[in-house]
Amino acid sequence: GAFPHVRSLFSIMATAVFQPRTVLPGDDVTEIILSSTNTSNHASKTKAKKPKLGVGLSITTCEPNDSAAATPAPFFLNDGTTNTTKPPTKPTPTSTSDKFKITVTRAGNLIQRSNASNVTYAIQSNSRRYIPTVNDTVIAIVEDRAGGDHYRVNMLGPHPAMLCNTSFEGATKRNRPMLHPGSLVYARVTLAERYCDPEVSCMGGAGAAGGSRKDWMTDEGTFGELKGGTVVRISLGLARQLLSPQNVVLEALGGYGEGMPFEIAVGVNGMLWVHSSRPEHTVLICNAVKNSEILTSDQIRGMVASLVQTVSMNSKDD
Repeated sequence: GAFPHVRSLFSIMATAVFQPRTVLPGDDVTEIILSSTNTSNHASKTKAKKPKLGVGLSITTCEPNDSAAATPAPFFLNDGTTNTTKPPTKPTPTSTSDKFKITVTRAGNLIQRSNASNVTYAIQSNSRRYIPTVNDTVIAIVEDRAGGDHYRVNMLGPHPAMLCNTSFEGATKRNRPMLHPGSLVYARVTLAERYCDPEVSCMGGAGAAGGSRKDWMTDEGTFGELKGGTVVRISLGLARQLLSPQNVVLEALGGYGEGMPFEIAVGVNGMLWVHSSRPEHTVLICNAVKNSEILTSDQIRGMVASLVQTVSMNSKDD
């Protein structure tokens, strides 16, 4: 059978104006972000405002320079004597960059994410540990039941997450999926607080742009149980690259159309699920995705073409 639907959420769109750049903790990126924000606002003719920041960036309000106040300048009194007890007037910020400062808190690439309503700047890094964030799309493994209405699932985070058995499109208390230990689900993080277990849902929400919201019984929705297929671990940086609409390796693999149909789900928690009609195609896709992390765009296209040719030749020999 064919699997034409690709389970990837392309909600993060990078603009052509902003070029990602490598930054280190402590770097001041205020001017970089403000110049790009002003360009975007000018193009859209919207009023300039404070930029929205994501993970890896910190904003602090700048106080007027107090260095002059530490050593007050002398001034003359009416009687001709001098007095140095009165500090000079504090300067007033004249520009937006004087009012606040944006600092990098983690090493990685400074990127720009945009949608129809706003533009967000964040640091994209290839960290080893996944930290859940609301609206993250993850692949989770069901561990066991936790009470009557919830499942405990493992999404490779610091703590297990909770999944309600009615958190599926069209599910009710009488008509709901029955999951077993070891089952895979493609879900969305709905709660990620510091002092409680995270929660996930297999339903679309306000922050989940794109995707299908069909009933869970149709097996055609974006979120839900992942049946069959193969799951492999990938780095967190590669997982976020695969969710980009301009991802080269998925574009190259999808170019073979009906000759190699496949279905794929990418979790930002570092898990990749692949389902194809032939085992050799599944192995090819997994290897191509993993190899793409350290290759250029041209090298990726050549690598995919070489793998497809090798698999085709082996199939003919069999």
